[in-house]
Amino acid sequence: MLSWENTSLEIGGAKPDIAIIPIGAIEQHSAHLPVGTDFLIAKALAERVAEQLENCYLLPTLPYSCSREHCDFAGTVWLRPSTLEALVRDLVSGLVHMGIKKIALLVGHGGNWILKPAVREMNLDRKGFHVIVTAPEGLASGTGEFAELHAGQSETALIMHLHPELVKMDQARPDYSPKEGREFIDYVGMGGVTPTGLWGAPSKASPESGRDMLEEAAKRTAEYIRTAFAEIERLEEQRRAASPD
Repeated sequence: MLSWENTSLEIGGAKPDIAIIPIGAIEQHSAHLPVGTDFLIAKALAERVAEQLENCYLLPTLPYSCSREHCDFAGTVWLRPSTLEALVRDLVSGLVHMGIKKIALLVGHGGNWILKPAVREMNLDRKGFHVIVTAPEGLASGTGEFAELHAGQSETALIMHLHPELVKMDQARPDYSPKEGREFIDYVGMGGVTPTGLWGAPSKASPESGRDMLEEAAKRTAEYIRTAFAEIERLEEQRRAASPD
């Protein structure tokens, strides 16, 4: 695995085949988790994924993204969707310039809706490179008594495992699942749907489950990246073969 810790000479000599751009967020995670929760999880997952991929260049994790829905809570900062799209496009351009044609966005925050149409446009411009989007596979669920949407069991368990010193369970609010659907976050913001900024069941979290979750997520995400790019290559070859000269 190559990263920002390597020299330019080392990276150029290795000619990496795949690059990963992890994207986190700085936003409230109720009273018991740090505002850097999404950043910390995306960073840890990306490092584990990159280790499982051959000749991979891992970029530093972006700490900021589209978090305006959490604006009612202190500590939250955000980028406009257009700003995040422009930032990702510029990073992709730099990677393509150095010869990397396979780029995976590892998105650690669910509110970055702009990235899907941005990736579609970059790919369908057909400039000879491909960008895929992968969310942290296996890190959240939407079933059971409490849907795991924000600062609940999954994220709490992961931070318990990664940074136990940052978890303040003595300050945790009671488990909470709003009756409204997720779309209401877009209508009134997270603060209008859940006054504590919580959507889930942190009381059910444990560091052991966080460890297992992270390992499984890294395995599944790395496999998705491998298979997605392999399938893209197959489909591109099929399209070229079917096109008249």
